[in-house]
Amino acid sequence: MGGGESRFPSTCWTEIRDAADPSSTGYRGSLERLAATYWRPVYAHFRRRWAKSSEDAKDLTQEFFAALCEKGFLAKIEPGLGRFRAYVKAALDNFARLDHRGRGRLKRGGGRKAIPIDDLREFEPSASVPPEQAFDREWSRSVLDQALREMEGIYRAAGLEKAYRLFVLKHIEAPDGEDLSYEALAKRYGLKVTDVTNWLHRARRKLQTLIFRKVRETVGSDEDADTEISELFSSRRGPAVD
Repeated sequence: MGGGESRFPSTCWTEIRDAADPSSTGYRGSLERLAATYWRPVYAHFRRRWAKSSEDAKDLTQEFFAALCEKGFLAKIEPGLGRFRAYVKAALDNFARLDHRGRGRLKRGGGRKAIPIDDLREFEPSASVPPEQAFDREWSRSVLDQALREMEGIYRAAGLEKAYRLFVLKHIEAPDGEDLSYEALAKRYGLKVTDVTNWLHRARRKLQTLIFRKVRETVGSDEDADTEISELFSSRRGPAVD
């Protein structure tokens, strides 16, 4: 559980290629998985950077993912050419400018089958984050959420639910005013202080590894992944960037 996996690219580029090819058997599923992963930063960018109303931002978010494929945008992306986040961000601004200039040409829905993004009803980006940072903030949050979900599954399969709950309490949720010292956590979970120390150290390493793997799926090299993580998490507190 210490997180010593080697660095390697995973399946995100396959998903991107499938989402760019309507003839692929995995087309619809890949498109929906990309939307499920990245809709928050896309919506936040439309909402905050372009000052769209909530309803307009929701419509544009769904339109954007469909348009990515129809315009051949994803077909041009290859791992060695740059970061997926940078491509998406540039495409968002172009898409918003097109919407601003020609609302009559961009019909909501446009005969396309909507991408299911149910959580849009319950999400609003933080108003305290500068508009130009909203996209990157939500992108990093999406990466962290993905990594935490995978980590929870790994720990559950290994029978280490207590270790995962301990880690989340200490480093992810951390209620204000609560004593989260190693001694207090040891007493709370019926552990030795050394066990708490070791569990938390291993969990931090595991999350760091999972975050690296998630980011590595969207860039061309290990060096790009390190840079991407530095940019995304440098202003966030937490075990992923300690």
